[in-house]
Amino acid sequence: MNRHHLLPGLLRRGLTLAVVGLLASSLTATTTAYAASVGTVDRTGSDAGIEVAVYDYDLGDAAMTVPGFHGFTDDGAVTKDRAAIELTGRVYAPVDAAGRHLPVVVLAHGLFWTCANDTSGKAEGSWPCRERFVGIHSDQGYDYLGQTLAARGMLVVSVGANGVNAGELGEVADRARALVAFRHLRLWQRLTERGSGRLVGALTDATTGQPVTPDLADAADFQRVGLMGHSRGGRGMMWAAAKKNRHLVPDGVRLRAVFGMAAAEPPFMDRAFKRLQVTDVPLMTWGGTCDATGADEFNRLARRAHNRVNIHITVHGANHNNLNTRWAASSGLPGGEDDASHPKGRPGRCYTRDGGLTRTLGEDDERTVAATYIEAFFARRLQGDRSFDAVLAGTSKPVEGLTRVDVTSYR
Repeated sequence: MNRHHLLPGLLRRGLTLAVVGLLASSLTATTTAYAASVGTVDRTGSDAGIEVAVYDYDLGDAAMTVPGFHGFTDDGAVTKDRAAIELTGRVYAPVDAAGRHLPVVVLAHGLFWTCANDTSGKAEGSWPCRERFVGIHSDQGYDYLGQTLAARGMLVVSVGANGVNAGELGEVADRARALVAFRHLRLWQRLTERGSGRLVGALTDATTGQPVTPDLADAADFQRVGLMGHSRGGRGMMWAAAKKNRHLVPDGVRLRAVFGMAAAEPPFMDRAFKRLQVTDVPLMTWGGTCDATGADEFNRLARRAHNRVNIHITVHGANHNNLNTRWAASSGLPGGEDDASHPKGRPGRCYTRDGGLTRTLGEDDERTVAATYIEAFFARRLQGDRSFDAVLAGTSKPVEGLTRVDVTSYR
């Protein structure tokens, strides 16, 4: 089972996890053209295959706080002060983004582990990281998505949330994740629309780490914003997209789509559910059959409000951690693991939620499936590309050579 979602009780600051391997260096990003074809989706968009640039920024481990959201002391008590939260991100954009008013997509990660020790191979859930520990960049684990979407002509921002991971649990954490995403959107509004704010001079080349000053004036259209959240980040993005919380969306921002990738299920289905109910923003969710997290709860909540675009996909053989390259077993990183349940000696098979067995979907294949359907959803909802309608309806099966994907539309 996926311990990143099912870990019971409060996560103590001193809790550690011994894992195999040492902390690897940051994933290498590239500013060359993204040439790999994703799935077999017909990439008919005029921007398909364009050159993509990748940037990082880090405004500090304690760059923001959220009212009412607290961390923990070393003995597990809730702190009196607000929890420190970082403002870090990885950005993917066409190299000629200036003046193009591109749709914007925010990627939000989950996880419990926040910091790692490259000598002991341990991970822990404190923030900011303590001596000899460094932050785990879960936000850099979606390079395959950032590259795919940027190659279609979108500006993609994958944001860090270790400070949220280390803090309180429950709906207060969902709210904190939403407000982190909104803060990043405000930062990008100021940079692209006014050429001002804290991101001025803060970008670095993701490959070299050297400061860069790309021309991003008028690069973004904040009337076309999509949210993608994975795991606990998925539930946070549902909170962000809920109509009940619309008053917190930054001025000038319009949410047009939200994708929950194995999103942590809501803590309530009948009590105060409107705080997580996506009523009028097009919704799509992902659930893997070998993943304990990510069923259709958010779709069922959205159906109560008659959300007109409400889609769930079931991906056979998919687990949870393969969707983030830093959490996957092959990464060798602290906290990385194959979190599917396998019969003894049969890694090629995994147990499904109903106790059955299915073929295990490999890491690369699972990410291909994810990129295929996420690209289809955002291209349709943010760019109006109707060539993906058949994929989203389930009548076209672009990855049938890799695995079975069941598409359900909720009316």
